[in-house]
Amino acid sequence: MGLIVLVRHGLTEGAAGRAVGRLDLPLSEAGRAQAADLAAGLGDAAWAALYASPLARARETLAPLARRAGLRPALLNGLAEISLGAWEGLAWTDIRARFPAQYAARGRDLAHCPPPGGESFADLAGRANAALDALAAGPLPALAATHAGVIRVLLARVLDLPLSGVFRFAPGEGLCTVLEPGPAGPRLAGFNLTPNQVAEVLAGHEEEAV
Repeated sequence: MGLIVLVRHGLTEGAAGRAVGRLDLPLSEAGRAQAADLAAGLGDAAWAALYASPLARARETLAPLARRAGLRPALLNGLAEISLGAWEGLAWTDIRARFPAQYAARGRDLAHCPPPGGESFADLAGRANAALDALAAGPLPALAATHAGVIRVLLARVLDLPLSGVFRFAPGEGLCTVLEPGPAGPRLAGFNLTPNQVAEVLAGHEEEAV
């Protein structure tokens, strides 16, 4: 069985201190350097398929690797970041001031209470889990460029943890989560790995399969 690598997009321009969600922000200069590092570390791996969130920051993160691998990524809406609705683009300090009741309610029930016009983490988990199942169906190995929210809810699934605890996970920009699909469901094989560390995991998995 092959592996699934989820990479969080690189550092993004204009994201600090704001609710970003589905805002289509571009990578920063540092984010573009992370995308280049991803291509250098993993562009020569024998990928069977590449996938990306439709948002620009994910597509830009994957683009150098896709060019090097000679593959065209498939865009999956299930890999897009959680929608924060009316909060998107606002500073978190402004959100707390303008939406005190909704902000407090979401804090009490993170899994099921969405921002106005947005998604809850349960909503996100539904579509992210469907996307993961599609990836696991093959072909493998596969790499997908996605977002922190998606990675968090998928880790909750893999580790059988409640969605109320998703912020225990801190996926780093440009870093990778490695999952190994199996009959009992996906297994976590690595978290917050650099591209070079992922290359080592891939090589070890190929040796085990021989």
